Amino acid sequence: MQPKLQQLVNKGLLWQGKQSVIQQQDYLRSGSERLDQALGGGWQLSGLHEIQRQQPFTEQRLLTPLLHQSVQRQLPVFWINPPALVSAAGLYWKLSQSSCHIVVKAKGLEAAWAFEQILLSGTGLALLWLPQQDIEPTLVRRCYKAALSGGQAGFVLTGAAGGPEARAYTNRILINAGATHINIVKRRYGWPVSDVAL
Repeated sequence: MQPKLQQLVNKGLLWQGKQSVIQQQDYLRSGSERLDQALGGGWQLSGLHEIQRQQPFTEQRLLTPLLHQSVQRQLPVFWINPPALVSAAGLYWKLSQSSCHIVVKAKGLEAAWAFEQILLSGTGLALLWLPQQDIEPTLVRRCYKAALSGGQAGFVLTGAAGGPEARAYTNRILINAGATHINIVKRRYGWPVSDVAL
């Protein structure tokens, strides 16, 4: 393959349709072997991922492995508009060691701007909670480009989407109400998949 074409494939800007490229990228593990396999190795770094929730707080099962990996990589975690207070004591208990967590409280466009700046900086794990109606396709495209430029993963946590609208996310998943199975609405390395066990 030509070097310039290979660069596009490695960045995820061009889909090749075979699994050999997957091994060349860096991933964050999801905590579920089945989900990692379905996503082609896990959550791609330099990617923007959407986690849709049918009920609040069902995302905790997916966030805990990300927090552990951030501690291992000595990266701060940016919490933008978390749905509840972030407890330093609770995080220390869950992660078994001290770590750096920055909480940003902002509304609408200010929260989106903060998220985009964190992704551009490439300094840590970025988590953004926003209602589905506040997320415009242009915002998703900007944040996707920022994640590529900064070389880090960003996660947008929303309510369930009203329909299958195309957006520039690397992966889009929907957590079912019981938080035991998910539907992969969009993934970089294949077609959507339903009912993946966590």
